[in-house]
Amino acid sequence: MINWKVRLRNRNWVIAFVSQIMIVAQMVFACLNSFGIIEFHLTDAIQNSVLTFLNAVFVLLSMLGIVQDPTTKGYGDSERALKYKDPN
Repeated sequence: MINWKVRLRNRNWVIAFVSQIMIVAQMVFACLNSFGIIEFHLTDAIQNSVLTFLNAVFVLLSMLGIVQDPTTKGYGDSERALKYKDPN
């Protein structure tokens, strides 16, 4: 169980979550592009440079914001954390 109300009010966690969603979206678009479903019309050099830069930004934001509860096994929150009203 995860206390979503508290996590969604934690700015660092939200930044990391959005960054990770953007990385996944980029991977999905890259796969669709490789199958010819969606075509990008940028030159390969520009596209690779832009994607590399965006990946670096998104990964950096994710590294700064990921907070895992170390008191529990797996990714859920502890019983104590589930009762929190404030993310701090």
